[in-house]
Amino acid sequence: MHAMEWSVTTAPSRLAGPVPLQQHPRYAAACTALGRSVLWLRLGPQDAPLAHALILSRHWPGLGRAALVSRGPVWSPELTPAARSGALHALVRGLRRTHAAVIATPDRVHGVDPLDQCGLLDLVTPMTVAQLELSGDAAAQRARLHGKWRNRLVRAEAADVCVDITQMPPDPDHWLLREEAAQARTRRYRRLPPAFAAAWAAQGPGAAALLVAHQRRVPVAGMLFLRHGNAASYHVGWTGRRGRTLCAHNLLMWRAMDYLAETGTTRLDLDLIDTQTAPSLARFKLGTGAVAVTLGTTRISAPGTALVARIAARLPPPAPEPAARAGGGPVTR
Repeated sequence: MHAMEWSVTTAPSRLAGPVPLQQHPRYAAACTALGRSVLWLRLGPQDAPLAHALILSRHWPGLGRAALVSRGPVWSPELTPAARSGALHALVRGLRRTHAAVIATPDRVHGVDPLDQCGLLDLVTPMTVAQLELSGDAAAQRARLHGKWRNRLVRAEAADVCVDITQMPPDPDHWLLREEAAQARTRRYRRLPPAFAAAWAAQGPGAAALLVAHQRRVPVAGMLFLRHGNAASYHVGWTGRRGRTLCAHNLLMWRAMDYLAETGTTRLDLDLIDTQTAPSLARFKLGTGAVAVTLGTTRISAPGTALVARIAARLPPPAPEPAARAGGGPVTR
């Protein structure tokens, strides 16, 4: 096999540095537990891989098999941006041989979308995620909090609120998942099913961290974090009326940052930020000191899309979305 070819492989036993949740073996295991088809591909030789990619494969009625490459591949640091772009193009072409459609959302490489000028059809404009580096001691981390966010934290710390940190049980009917599901229905946002969190938690001690804020033994807020290697991802959060008054989510996030850093996490991914539909949530996430990271455009390769892409390339680009302002508002997701 040529050194720069993709081949089917098993889940990598070791990944260098923090990797996105969607490219970690625990994500593959959780999806498999829910009946999804997954595929691991490796670039280069087995003893010295240059990249790994986790592919989700599903059947689309009327179209056939579709492959989803979300925030991948995970590259070896030695691979140049040009080589990464070429390898990703080759990955999409290779997947089209066995799938009717391929949808890819890559991370940018040094600020450049590796699928730019590739002839694929733009499907979704670039999304933005919040990433928080958990570096330095608690004092340094606290100094990076934005002023209003820190003020709300101080208010929560002065209140009669207790925080428990435990391992999330593998129970899809857990009270936090039920509360968050009801919240999602009320606020009409999409979410992964509770069974996904349960499947993640079932992968062993330390896989999922549950933080609950209590006042007089009554839960007023909760947060769930999924751990993947030396990174972690905020998964779900819920707060009641009393929790919002007490700024309980500021306290939970702060305790999570401290706990995760102490137990080996170097980066906390706070998921998407959307200043149009959830400005308060975006301000809350950025108020932690997280930075806004723009992903690559979501693109699709399917029958007929190349022609549409050539036509779309002649149209003017859409206006950029306004940047989110940092702050300390309560979580509204």
